[in-house]
Amino acid sequence: MRMNRLAVTAVAVVAGLSLSACGADDDTDTAAASSSPSATSAGTPTQSSSPEEGDSAGTAPEEGAADQGSTGQESGGTGKIERCHTDDLTIKASDATIGDDPTKAVAVELRNTSDRSCSIQGFAGVNLLSSEGAIPATRRDQKDDGTTLKAGEPTFFGIFYKGNDSGGSGVRIKGLVVTPPDEKKSVTLKWPGEPSLPITDSPETTVEIGPMGSIGQGG
Repeated sequence: MRMNRLAVTAVAVVAGLSLSACGADDDTDTAAASSSPSATSAGTPTQSSSPEEGDSAGTAPEEGAADQGSTGQESGGTGKIERCHTDDLTIKASDATIGDDPTKAVAVELRNTSDRSCSIQGFAGVNLLSSEGAIPATRRDQKDDGTTLKAGEPTFFGIFYKGNDSGGSGVRIKGLVVTPPDEKKSVTLKWPGEPSLPITDSPETTVEIGPMGSIGQGG
């Protein structure tokens, strides 16, 4: 009987220990489960703040894009003034010979009649229309730094030639064709100079032109 009691007592002790171990596991699971909600609620502010940060970050690029757009509009042009086109100009020619100077001159005026400023530089194309055909003018060795013509402003260049003092009829001039620098469209004008040029066998040209701005109004 004593042995049986001891055996029952031992079984009871073992059973108690087993129940204690199971209870510890349950407590651990419970503690782990109870910690999950607190982890989730701790993440909630982070999630709610993310859109605010995203909105704030999104606003900055939009402002940057607007700034770039306005800069592009402010500098819309390249800052370079467009050249004067033939249709921007009113062109006319007048006699500019001074006294009995053996070298005769004609002043050609190019006036900017557009509503904008334009730049002009270099040499015009010039041909004298004669009874012997077109006489091309050659360029003088002069430099032109260019000029900007505001609306309504003119510039002038000169045509220089030898007068006909041979006593003969010479080469009769019937007109003048002028093409502004870098343009293809020409204008034909009445020739305002002497009615004829001398006939010559010299290879040297009888007509020369200066660059833009090489002569003033009236010579």
